[in-house]
Amino acid sequence: MVFGKSCSNCGVRNLALCGVLADQALAPLAAQGQQRKLARGESLIRAGDRMRLCANIQRGLMKICHINPAGQEVILGLLWPGDFVGTPFLDGSIAVHDVVAISPVSLCIFPQTAVERTMADHPLMERQLLTRTLAELGQVRTVLSRLARATALARVAGFIAETARRGDGAAPDDVRLIELPLSRGEMADFLGLTIETVSRQMSRLKAAGVIGLPGGRRVAIQDPDALAEAAEDLA
Repeated sequence: MVFGKSCSNCGVRNLALCGVLADQALAPLAAQGQQRKLARGESLIRAGDRMRLCANIQRGLMKICHINPAGQEVILGLLWPGDFVGTPFLDGSIAVHDVVAISPVSLCIFPQTAVERTMADHPLMERQLLTRTLAELGQVRTVLSRLARATALARVAGFIAETARRGDGAAPDDVRLIELPLSRGEMADFLGLTIETVSRQMSRLKAAGVIGLPGGRRVAIQDPDALAEAAEDLA
């Protein structure tokens, strides 16, 4: 595959970190890029690896996770199409978490040094990384501040709404049928709930006409406004 053509036709170009650069400015970095596909369960990064690559997720979803002392997997976060993976300017840093595909994934992979050179040559891209990092930090702080007061309903509704928003880059109002990236057991671990509680809250949303549950992991969003309101429910 010719990588330059991939950049021109990239479905997440407007979401990806490199999207702030024009084609001509992006060309040297694109020339060093590689396309890579991962099957569900394959790892891009393992805890203990030296971080020498950066990547943009084109399609699919990934999880950031680690194994706790009891041998259980803990999901710390999700990565969606358009998200950036890597730690530029932290030369040889050691990964502390695994980054694993939870669906078939397509990525653009770049040497970390190439990304660093591009950012040095084009401060706009460096500022974009800083802006994203600060925004993510702010979001984490907001989530942590609400977590103690958020009801089980809010956690489940918020997860569904976030999947609708991030899953394919569309706004929630444009999404009618989505597929949740996690099983109910994984959702329970991620949201700090039990499987029974997750199932009960999804049934509650269904009974209220907010969502439909056609089967499997599919969710039909029938009332986006009510879903957003449920996601703000506080104890």
